[in-house]
Amino acid sequence: MDEDDIPAKAPPTLTPWALCVAVLLGPAVLVWFVRLVTVAAGCTPGPQLCHGLAFGGGLRDTLTLAWTVSTNIPLLIALSILATLFAFRAFRPMLGTLTLLLLPVLSLLLPMLAVLFSRYEDCPVSSDAIGSCQLWGASMGMSFHNAALARDIIYAVVPYTFSLTVMLGVLGFFFARPRPQTVPHSMAHMGHHGVESHFGDHHRH
Repeated sequence: MDEDDIPAKAPPTLTPWALCVAVLLGPAVLVWFVRLVTVAAGCTPGPQLCHGLAFGGGLRDTLTLAWTVSTNIPLLIALSILATLFAFRAFRPMLGTLTLLLLPVLSLLLPMLAVLFSRYEDCPVSSDAIGSCQLWGASMGMSFHNAALARDIIYAVVPYTFSLTVMLGVLGFFFARPRPQTVPHSMAHMGHHGVESHFGDHHRH
């Protein structure tokens, strides 16, 4: 087989990286989707229904899904590291470094902020799970109390993820930098003959 007929290897894509990010941040995006719908509907936080609709149940369910992913620390760290390695594999060292630095924090911070922006005076949020909050016709249960636990997890996780970010970031910038583009063999072959033809014509003149 001629060397020119060998198909070029496709560069690695960011699809695996995007899948890891979707698993960690997708539930938080759903939480904020529900919260923004209530904002658009003009519903103020309180125990009453929101224009006759129990949006509290939707917010509680999406928060429960978000906490299931983000408060599972081994899963949180493992998916963040995987996303970082996938970004390095696609020769995106800066993206990989920022992924490990920000992804674990955002996975916890986004639903926590949604809870803080949905609280009202008689809606307790406690790391000891004391009290119950009624919001838009539904009981929030642990979905609100977990926001207090998320704050503690952020303080516990950030030092480790920062250290991993420094170590993997240094390796990424050494080994995952974009490769220089090489001239295909066929083009180089044509260019070589073109040069020979040019000098040959000049010599004949």
